[in-house]
Amino acid sequence: MRPVRVSVAQARRLALLLAAAGLFALYFGALRTGLLNDDQLFLEDAHRLGVSAGWSAHGTLANYFRPVSRGLFFGVLAPLTGGQPFALHLALFALLLVSLALLWDLLRAFATLPGAAAGTLYFALLPLVRVDLTWISCAQDLLALAAALGALAAFRRGRDRIALLLYLGAIFSKESALPLPALLAFWAWRMDGASPRAALGRTVPFAGGALAWALAEFAFRRASAGAQPLHLGAAAAPAALAHLVQAVLGLELSRGAVSAALASVPSLVALALLGAIAALLPAGADAPGAPAPHARGAVAFALLWLLAFTVPVVPVVWYWSAYFYTLAAVGGAVLVALVAARLTRWGFLACVLCGLWWHAASCALPEFSVGAGPWSPVSHWTPYYFERAARLARELEAAMKRATPTPARGTHFFLTTLPPWAGFQSGNGAALRALYRDPSLASYFYTQFSDSTAGAGPDEFLFWDGVEFERLYAHASDRWFQVGTDLLILDHPAGAVAAFRRALDAREPRLDVAYWLGWALLWTGERAGAERAWQAFGAHDDSTAYRPALAAAQAALAAHDTVGARRALLDAVRTGIGEPEPHARLGALLGARSTKFALLETKVAARLDPSDPWLQRSLFLALVEARLDETATAALAALRPRYSDWSADSEMVRAVTVLQDRSPGGANGVFGAPAPDAVARGGLP
Repeated sequence: MRPVRVSVAQARRLALLLAAAGLFALYFGALRTGLLNDDQLFLEDAHRLGVSAGWSAHGTLANYFRPVSRGLFFGVLAPLTGGQPFALHLALFALLLVSLALLWDLLRAFATLPGAAAGTLYFALLPLVRVDLTWISCAQDLLALAAALGALAAFRRGRDRIALLLYLGAIFSKESALPLPALLAFWAWRMDGASPRAALGRTVPFAGGALAWALAEFAFRRASAGAQPLHLGAAAAPAALAHLVQAVLGLELSRGAVSAALASVPSLVALALLGAIAALLPAGADAPGAPAPHARGAVAFALLWLLAFTVPVVPVVWYWSAYFYTLAAVGGAVLVALVAARLTRWGFLACVLCGLWWHAASCALPEFSVGAGPWSPVSHWTPYYFERAARLARELEAAMKRATPTPARGTHFFLTTLPPWAGFQSGNGAALRALYRDPSLASYFYTQFSDSTAGAGPDEFLFWDGVEFERLYAHASDRWFQVGTDLLILDHPAGAVAAFRRALDAREPRLDVAYWLGWALLWTGERAGAERAWQAFGAHDDSTAYRPALAAAQAALAAHDTVGARRALLDAVRTGIGEPEPHARLGALLGARSTKFALLETKVAARLDPSDPWLQRSLFLALVEARLDETATAALAALRPRYSDWSADSEMVRAVTVLQDRSPGGANGVFGAPAPDAVARGGLP
């Protein structure tokens, strides 16, 4: 390959343009992604609270204290961009380019020009960078990266005050930048030749900045009810180190990794643009007069960097994602730069080709982890997750528009059977408010219905049938009663109480409502209210009538008179409402006629006698049959300690296997093909 004959300054500018254009082509799809998950919430907080949103412990999503990357970033850019996602993504891309320029500056202190080019290319093509650019909320990682590298660049040049300001910007963007003072002290000692005492003295102000952050974080966590809990354990540190290796290698341990790699095709436009940089590299191992002054301490610096910036991941490794290691990966770039010190132009071109293929293969893996645990082999947030979420968001928004073209002001939507991990319903409906441009709207998951989430205006219950949104119980005369009984089965009795009271206000059939309102009140701890509801239903304890009613039910069943048996069992319920036997029998009898009320009666029996494993078994099997998998999982957890021989029960084993196969990702907790939520379509049968 013949070098391009241009001046050093021209070559630098041309390489910069080629790199920017190549990366823009590579990440163009990511930059075109819409608003996802937390993005809408941060934008709403920015419109409502301005730049102070990041300092507030009462924001919509006050789980971490990151005032710069949340309040300041969104507070400044939201009014400037109008909240347009492409404009916000361009801001992320600009942060990436600034970070790469600062990374190049750092690598040139350690390595030859070809080595620095290879190290910068390696970082730019890391699969985690695609997540950083796809999810606008990852501005926190790119801001922390740019500010931390900027602080190091200023510190290296003796501009400690500027470095301190940038360090504060980094740690108030994301706490992952906290370990930087250790690297600054190492630089002052090993690279600048200061004594250990002088090196530590120079970094004391940075330690003071970290202390200021710690005090602010403590105050935030005390004030915020939604602060994310931190988890430490024996496995946390080893798992964080293992995932560091995965992140810097772009490696997801998946059974589909090989097939995804073989099917991947690198971006040809990015290949042409980034590959052209090879012609601008010098023929020798380095450019004349541009030595690498700190090569001797480079390996130690890189290893310290990798380890130090893995420490902040340890408390959150139980839901790790590769992008957590955005800052740590700088250490990997230093090692790559050192290894590639004698890289030729053809070698650099080969690196571009291999790097783009590696990037495409890693990003094509159609999986992400959904289970919490430090040793999950796949990231929780992967490029595939966001691509899938963006596609589903577009489909769901279009379907919502078709189902409800112009919702009334103040409408509160309650959504069920959404595709799992779609990211469409976040918070209390920011996506819908943006879709309809109506700040009075709100939306929640179906199971979030309660007095506080129900609106003063109309309430709409919608279910997703895989193609369209449909109204739930749209033509039922007892809509609120049906909603209440659904919520009872789904283990949300407080929501059921709210729905049953709405049913009474709407003058729906009073006896049925009173009966189930009693159970809902009892399961929320309001026993006196439950007694009053059952009195309205007509229940009264009468042992002299209870036993004959049970006997009459048995006789009717022997005569194959199911109608008579149901009537007798209802009499038994009225005269012995706290006895589990009539509820269990009624549940078994109703199974073929009404799945919902059979489930409810079985649940009542199991609650009345939690020590009876047979009742708990019946409830679990019924929940699996009804495809209420989340509730069934909770029932199984309660059953196992009471039914130690369940693994010898073929029906139980079959149900557990079905439950695992139907769960997102199956038994291994890794999500594969999209599957519907485990709530029966169109409401419970």
